[in-house]
Amino acid sequence: MTQQIRSLLPPGGFSNLVGHYVAALDVGSAYARASATAAGDAAVPVLKELGALESAWVHRAIGNVPTPDAPADDAGLDAWLGWLDAVRTVSLMVLRPLQDRDLERLIKIAAEDDPAGTGPARTVKLVLAELNYLLGSLRGKL
Repeated sequence: MTQQIRSLLPPGGFSNLVGHYVAALDVGSAYARASATAAGDAAVPVLKELGALESAWVHRAIGNVPTPDAPADDAGLDAWLGWLDAVRTVSLMVLRPLQDRDLERLIKIAAEDDPAGTGPARTVKLVLAELNYLLGSLRGKL
């Protein structure tokens, strides 16, 4: 098996600190894809949760943009992996214009999308940090 070494250097086109969060999201996506491929169709419910969480926190809360439509519930693994790629593409479009100073902007996660309930408004920086943690917790189910 070939092992790939990844770094957390900011990807091109992103402000420094924002880029670090994006790089962490990308590393997590690579692990999720590998684990889901190994698990097969049993991974679909987790992939659905991963995409829903990212779209709620990044698309709706930070960017206020629509999310790509999810595949049908009976769609196979490839359709769900493609949807996750589409979700990430929209996330990148939301995050690319952000500058480091934008990380201090306060936003609110909708109560139905917040595992912590209806907590106080959070900075974008805290949202991205929490999102990476929550996505990592979900990936643990794969």
